Amino acid sequence: MTNELGAMSRRGVLGLSAAVGLAPSLAGASTASPVGADLQSYASLLKIWCDGLLGQQVSGLVWQNANGGFLCPGCGMIHGRIADTVYPLMRMARTSGDPRYVQAAKAAQDWSERNVSRPDGGWVNDVFLNDWKGTSVFRATALAETLLHHGDLLDAQTRDAWRARLAAAYNFLTGYMKMDTGNINYPVSAAYAFSLGAEVFGRSDYETRARDFAHACLDYFTPNNLLFGEGHPQRGRSPKGRPPVDLGYNVEESLPALAMYALRTGDKAVLDQTVASLRAHMEFMLPDGGWDNSWGTRNFKWTWWGSRTSDGCHPAYRLLADHDPRFAEVAARNLAQLAACTHDGLLYGGPHYRDHGYRPCIHHTFSHAKALATVIDLAKPTPIAPAALPRDVAYGLKSFSEIGTHLASVGPWRATFTDYDFDYMAPAGGGHASGGALSLLYHQALGPVLTASMTRYKAVEITNQQAPIDATHQPLTPRIEVTQDKEAFTSLADLTAEMTVESDGQRVRVVSRGRLLTPEGKGLDPAVAYALIYDLTPEGLSVTARVSGLGEGRSARLIMPLIARRDEATSQPDARRFVVARKGGRILVKSADHDFEPLAVPRVFNLVPGFQAAPLAIALNDGQIARLEISAQT
Repeated sequence: MTNELGAMSRRGVLGLSAAVGLAPSLAGASTASPVGADLQSYASLLKIWCDGLLGQQVSGLVWQNANGGFLCPGCGMIHGRIADTVYPLMRMARTSGDPRYVQAAKAAQDWSERNVSRPDGGWVNDVFLNDWKGTSVFRATALAETLLHHGDLLDAQTRDAWRARLAAAYNFLTGYMKMDTGNINYPVSAAYAFSLGAEVFGRSDYETRARDFAHACLDYFTPNNLLFGEGHPQRGRSPKGRPPVDLGYNVEESLPALAMYALRTGDKAVLDQTVASLRAHMEFMLPDGGWDNSWGTRNFKWTWWGSRTSDGCHPAYRLLADHDPRFAEVAARNLAQLAACTHDGLLYGGPHYRDHGYRPCIHHTFSHAKALATVIDLAKPTPIAPAALPRDVAYGLKSFSEIGTHLASVGPWRATFTDYDFDYMAPAGGGHASGGALSLLYHQALGPVLTASMTRYKAVEITNQQAPIDATHQPLTPRIEVTQDKEAFTSLADLTAEMTVESDGQRVRVVSRGRLLTPEGKGLDPAVAYALIYDLTPEGLSVTARVSGLGEGRSARLIMPLIARRDEATSQPDARRFVVARKGGRILVKSADHDFEPLAVPRVFNLVPGFQAAPLAIALNDGQIARLEISAQT
C-alpha cells in the first residue's frame, strides 16, 4: 500500500509540473533524473517569473518616482521590497545573456533608492503604511548575493554604487539588528546576511556577528526540532505552555538562512541542527508539494505552497539534499506546486485564486524568484532519485505537543487536528484554528478535501495581504457556529478547549470539547458547549457533532466547506448526500440524520490558503447529534 500511495502522489505532482513544462524528474520519476535536470527546471520557472516581472515594470512616466517599480496586479501598488529582484534578474541575465534583465535590475534598484531608502542606511518596507526597517536584512542579502555572484555583469559605476549602498546597509544593520528584533526570522536571517557581508567586504567582525546570531538561534528549537520564535515575545508561552511556531516562515525563510549560513561558513553545529529541523518540518509537507500550515502562528500568510512574502524552502532542502535524499523530493514537489500556481508569468497566492477572480500579488513572484536563483547558483548538479516523504506513509498518528497539533495518516487519508493556543493576533484573535479543530483533510489520490483558513480574515500586515473582493470570501475551517447579532461564535476560538487523541494504527479518534466563542473570546453563555468526535479509518472520516446549552429559539450549524474548484462538478443525489467529482474519482459526504441546507452560493473562497469550497452546512438544535461521513471513490 505504501508504494502504491507514493506512486499516486508522484503522478499527481507530475500533472502539476507539466502545466509549465518542468522536467519530469520533478514529479518523482521512478528512476533517478539525469544530472542537472532539476536545475534546468529551476531555470525554466525562473525565466517565466522574470519575464512576468518585466511585463509589470513601470517606465516612461513623466513623474519619475514610479519608474523602475513593479506594479502589483493584486494590490494596485508598488511593493517596497521590489528591489529584491536585482538578484534573480541578474541571475537570469547570466543565464540568457539578455541585457534587458540587467537594465530591469538597475531600474528596480534606482526605484528603491528614490522611494524607500533612508539616510541611516536602512530601507523601509513600503513607501506608505509600513515604515518597518527590519526587512533591510533581506534587501542587504539580495544585494550582497547579486554582487558576489553576478557583479561582473554590471558596469563599474553601477557596481561601485551598489557596493557603497550595501556598505551603508550593513552599517545600519550592525546597530539595528538584535536577537529580539521582530520575530525569530529576522535574527536568523541576519546570521546569513552578515556571513555574506563578511565575504563582500572582508570584515572579520561581520563573520563574528554572523556566528553570534546563528549560535544564539540554536536555543530556539523544541525537543521535536521545530524552530520557535514566530510570535511576541519570541520566547513567550501560551496558557498551555506552547511556544510560537510558524511552519511557513520556518521552511521558507529561517531554515534556509541557517542552511546557507552553515554551508558558507562550515559551521557544523548549526548545520547539524538545521538538518535535524528540516527533517522535523518535512513531516508537514503534503503529497502534492503543499505545506500544511493550517495551525501556524502566522498562517494569515499561508498560501498552500508556502508563505506570501518569504523566499521559499529550496535553498534549504535542495542545497542540503546530500544530507537526506528526501530533501530533494521536498524541493521537487514544492517546485511543481509553485509551477501549478503560476499563470501569465506570475505566482498566484493559492491553487484557486485565478478561478475565483483574484489577481496575483507580485510579492509572491519576486520573493520566491530569489530562492530559485540561489539554487541555480549554488546547488550541485547531481542526479535526483525519487523518495517517499513522511506523509506518503500510512503511519497512524504523530503528535507535536509543543504546538498542540496531531498528524493522522491512515490508509489513503491524511488529517491534521489542533488545539494550538498561541494567539499571534491577541487580543483580537481570528488567526489559526484552535478548539480541537480538524484543520486539514487530504486524500492521497484526490488531493485536498477540507482545510482551515483564518478563523476571521484580517489584513494583519496591510501591504502584505490581499483584500477580499466579495461576500463569498468566508472561513473554510470545518466548525460548529452560532450567529447572533451579526457575530459568529464558533468551535474554532476556544483556546482552553480539551482535546484527546488516540490511535491503534488503523484508526485515529479525536474528541474535542469546548465553548462557542468569538475570536476575541466572547461567549454566548457559559453553558453553551460543543463536542466533536472525529474517527479516521482507511474508509474515510466520520464526524459526530453536538451542541448543548443553546436554549429555546436558538440553533447552531455544523459547517463543512468541501474543497471544490468551480469547474469540478458537484451533485446532490438526495438531501443528505453531496458529491464532488475530481479527476480520478469522487469525494462523497453523507449526513446520517439531517438534511443539508441549500447552498447559499455554489462556492465560497478564502485567501488563506487559496481554495474554493462548496459550503455544506447542517442545522443543529440544542442537544441534537449530527453525523457526517466523508469517503472517496477512486
